[in-house]
Amino acid sequence: MPLTADQVAALKASWPEVSAGDGGGQLGLELFTKYFHENPQMMFIFGYSGRTDALKHNAKLQNHGKVIIDQIGKAVAEMDNAKQMAGTLHALGVRHKGFGDIRADFFPALGMCLLDAMEEKVPGLNRTLWAAAYREISDALVAGLES
Repeated sequence: MPLTADQVAALKASWPEVSAGDGGGQLGLELFTKYFHENPQMMFIFGYSGRTDALKHNAKLQNHGKVIIDQIGKAVAEMDNAKQMAGTLHALGVRHKGFGDIRADFFPALGMCLLDAMEEKVPGLNRTLWAAAYREISDALVAGLES
């Protein structure tokens, strides 16, 4: 079910707090370190190895985390135009086809780690709302990945 205009407005209003500080770079890093800690088998698929705590100092992972959070920010900015947002994310999913064995079943666990990292950064975050937004974002990306 698509997000309502009020939900989109609430997401947009909360985004500055979510991405505050370094534009979301630390949030993206926390997302991936949580994801790899809970899903160590995924490190290889993403091109990483070693201990997950050591990855906090990996410049490539830091950049990847920032890119992910930037893309979420773009999706939030486009959420009041669902067709535009879906098109942007579909194209992103198509580009991800060339990055190896990335599958739709990776996204739910990644989303949980994202929500955990967001909630740690922003106590009182509306997790239910952000979970719904993540579903819309990941569904559009997966549609491109599977096209």
